Amino acid sequence: MKIDRESLIELIIAVLTGTIVYIITVLIKYPVADPLLLSMITGITIRTVTGKKNTSRSSSNLPSLIFIPAGIVFYAARNLNFIKFAKVEISMIILLLVIILVYFTVILILGKLLNQKKQITYLTATGSAICGASAITITSPAVEAEADDVSISLLSVALAAFVGLFVILPFLGILFDVNNTVYSLLSASVLQFTGFVRAAVTTIPYLKRDMDVKDLLSLAMSVKAVKYLGLLIAIPLFASMTKRKFYIPWFLWAFLFSGIISTWFYSVNKIFHENMMNVIEPVYNISWSIAMTSIGLNADISKLLSNNGTKALIMAFAGFIAATGTFFIGLYIIHLF
Repeated sequence: MKIDRESLIELIIAVLTGTIVYIITVLIKYPVADPLLLSMITGITIRTVTGKKNTSRSSSNLPSLIFIPAGIVFYAARNLNFIKFAKVEISMIILLLVIILVYFTVILILGKLLNQKKQITYLTATGSAICGASAITITSPAVEAEADDVSISLLSVALAAFVGLFVILPFLGILFDVNNTVYSLLSASVLQFTGFVRAAVTTIPYLKRDMDVKDLLSLAMSVKAVKYLGLLIAIPLFASMTKRKFYIPWFLWAFLFSGIISTWFYSVNKIFHENMMNVIEPVYNISWSIAMTSIGLNADISKLLSNNGTKALIMAFAGFIAATGTFFIGLYIIHLF
């Protein structure tokens, strides 16, 4: 990639903005304030206010090329822990796998029926099924996504998650009179953003309580963490569909290797591992905040209000509703047997 004066200026703006946005989210301590989403929105706002023109439509700009790969490695180190995954009940792992497949199936079918751009379909499916902004960020280079594809997908998934967190899940929780354990499992299974899961678990005052909030949060985070393994399916699947041949991006090997090394450290010295994770988490969040700011700087706000934006919203909401229904059906089957 040619590095010119404009690219260097964009890099400086992205680094400063992404870092500041991350620091603000840490200071306000509001779990719903996802730094990646807010960084991208800030980038879009800066571009709109300044009237930035003639940008590269690709998401593979200089900041993204530098900071997305770094974020992928550190993200895997923080979140891929195969020892912890093994502690989750097998029935719950199977249910999570089914939910991920339902997300994929519904969104891919709708994407085909609505004649949606394939990159937006793939990113919306991955972000919805696995871990929101993080999954979209990781998958975007694998499917050769443009900045507009990333922004449309992320905003659609985020809006579906907001409505799910504050409207759909509370309504269903009260309607079916579930206890706080079931509600926590539901939130961890269908909500995309980790911060949203934390918010759901800590703000359920009207449900029957059979577990302490601290234990609930630990349970929900363990279940949510298992979904990260879905990236090992999503990335090669959608990369291969994009290139129309079997293809495994190089960074997926780095992702997997980083997770294996992190798991080994956890098995050797848990205290050292946890201390190391406290350093690693802000590193990948800052890295991706910078990358998402740059993507926002190259996104066209008019595209967010286009037909593709509307289609992506329909796909994200349909996937969320289908996944939520799958959870209740799966839970009934598990209890039945």
